[in-house]
Amino acid sequence: MPEEKESDVKYHPKEYFTSEFQAEIDNLYMEILSECCFDPTPTTARFNISYFDVEIDGHKKTNYQRLGYCAFINTVTSLVFRRYFSEKAKFDPGFLIVDTPLIGLDQGVEDAAPESMRTGLFRYIMKQKDVGQIIILENLIHIPDLDYESEGVNLITFTKGYSEGRYGFLNDVVS
Repeated sequence: MPEEKESDVKYHPKEYFTSEFQAEIDNLYMEILSECCFDPTPTTARFNISYFDVEIDGHKKTNYQRLGYCAFINTVTSLVFRRYFSEKAKFDPGFLIVDTPLIGLDQGVEDAAPESMRTGLFRYIMKQKDVGQIIILENLIHIPDLDYESEGVNLITFTKGYSEGRYGFLNDVVS
């Protein structure tokens, strides 16, 4: 049997994404956007297989609303796939790390996203305990005022202090 050269092996992953997958992902987008109080309320959310990203009301994420919405929508995309993996994947990682999901949503008073979006996102995340761990890295000024302790959230504040709080992400590593 002749050996195949690496350049002869073709892998076309988009062929594995069925219409059933498309429908499930689209439904998860609508559900999670709604639970996160996305504003303005979308009428459609579709995962576009050809460029592998979401469209909301027919608009690409990069053309939708303002800069901060991209970070928010990227976080929702991570949550959509995290949920899909927890329900369908053979190998579910069981955790998600999100860096600054609210960055840019405070771009000036008239451009600022509604507080309901920030609160909705964090409330949604707090309800997801049954599908694994979520680690959020966010600036304190962006975090909504919620009762994290009663929800069992382990809130760690990096203080860059030696005696109060935790210096940084890695224990005992200081700059």
